Amino acid sequence: MSTEQRALLATVLVVLIFIGYQYIFLRHGEPPAPPKPATSSQGATPGVPQPAAVRLTPAPRRGKPALPEAPEREVVVDTDLVRAVFTTKGGTLKSWQLKRYTAADGRAVDLVAPAAGPWGPLLAWSGRLEDATPLDFEPDKRELTLKSAAETGTITFSSRPGGPLRLVKRLTFKGDSYRVDVKLSWKNTGTRPAVVLSELAWGPGFHDSVSKQPSGLLPPTSWVDGRRVTDEVEKLQGVASHSGAVSWTALHDLYFTAALLPEARGAAATVRKDASGQPLIALAAPAQTVKPGQEATQGFVLYAGPKEIDRLKAAGPDLDSIVDLGWFDFLARPALYLLRLLYQFSGNYGLAIILITVLQKVAFHPLTAKSLRSMQAMQALQPKIAAVQERFKNNPQKKQQETMELYKKHGVNPMGGCLPMLLQIPIFIALYNALASSVEMRGASFLWIKDLSQPDALFTIDVWGLKNYPFNLLALLMGATQFVQQKMAPATGDPRQAKMMLYVMPTVFTFMFWSFPSGLVLYWLVNNILQIGQQYWLEKRGKLAPRVAAAD
Repeated sequence: MSTEQRALLATVLVVLIFIGYQYIFLRHGEPPAPPKPATSSQGATPGVPQPAAVRLTPAPRRGKPALPEAPEREVVVDTDLVRAVFTTKGGTLKSWQLKRYTAADGRAVDLVAPAAGPWGPLLAWSGRLEDATPLDFEPDKRELTLKSAAETGTITFSSRPGGPLRLVKRLTFKGDSYRVDVKLSWKNTGTRPAVVLSELAWGPGFHDSVSKQPSGLLPPTSWVDGRRVTDEVEKLQGVASHSGAVSWTALHDLYFTAALLPEARGAAATVRKDASGQPLIALAAPAQTVKPGQEATQGFVLYAGPKEIDRLKAAGPDLDSIVDLGWFDFLARPALYLLRLLYQFSGNYGLAIILITVLQKVAFHPLTAKSLRSMQAMQALQPKIAAVQERFKNNPQKKQQETMELYKKHGVNPMGGCLPMLLQIPIFIALYNALASSVEMRGASFLWIKDLSQPDALFTIDVWGLKNYPFNLLALLMGATQFVQQKMAPATGDPRQAKMMLYVMPTVFTFMFWSFPSGLVLYWLVNNILQIGQQYWLEKRGKLAPRVAAAD
């Protein structure tokens, strides 16, 4: 279940129970998934076949003796942010470690799976991938170290002779960036014109450094004609090609991404899966005819790092759109910036969550007060509503008419307690998604919480046959405050129904939030505490006195 679906489930559950309780018990009388963009097409990129699965094994060169195999050598790039290891076998990546992010075992997060021969990330080829001959490369250096943030450096891989096309792969790094500029130069060393059908790929797979298994992997995603395009790997047959104004194509999970961006227009985004079912994304440049002795050059950009919006924006056009903040993106992005601003002020993301919740509660104080007054007015009117319902129990039409007259006479809106809540739902979902999608939450600690992106797990217990079951104190505290909040809410219907609501809602919410990231549970817990305090303060000041009694 996605973050937005969880957020929507939580809020819709609250609203439906609340509205249903008032509408059904007092009167007795999933959002559709966004359509997949139709602008993308699935078909063959020029020069790209459509096999059931890509055969990532070297194909023999017909009629030509095999070249002696060159020994594998590694090339290491070390910057402030990344330690990358390349291999001369294919000029691809063996490792891409993010120095500032650690996995569960304490090692740096590695976005590269164990390489299967030369077919690894930053693989480049021309023509049909299934017929591509793996290339051995000669690097111009064995190591590149960038010690300062402003320093840049380049590594050049030149392919050994193996056909009429010679490939030079030039990679430019910057010390304080996850961006790599990639230039592919194809030189025709033959005697006849050659057609270059160049692709640059990342894959197969996108893994963590512990299990080397897909970890929360989201479907391969591309940005085409200003819209998000996703491909379900399980349903993929052959090659999915998306043409148009391609801004990027990416493999990603909730917090990290490996994205390829074209420097020039005309590239197509392609998605395949290998024989093991792992996804492989690529950018296919337009076909170019290269005369003997000449060369064709294509430029690409790689971004392999965290989903930090500022870094994504700096890496290339529209790349920040890979952070999917849902339907209320226009509200969630400012909320995310506000969260980071509050972090700079407080120095802790737990405190930043508390501060942003306080600000939200202050902003919506008038709506909350109005909702509580409406609920108390309904509570005071209940005896009169019950009398009307009893008097006209055999005449539904008259009962409805008299009930509405009663509402009108006393100036009570039966849905008044719900409307302010409905107005707050977009803000709530936006905040919810901003918290859930923020890579800054990953590894951030607060009090006993070690990681705000995970359940708090104060300790583990053995219960009901489950070993090492996490005891999530924060979820229990949230459930307790939900109970207090429900108990304080004005009883506006059948006492038996109100009692059921008193126990059902806190229980449902506790179970639902048990496995949620602790940052989100903290947000809801603080929101509940503020709601309780707000209602208590309004009652003590006499701001919630029912209006019905005065009207009689």
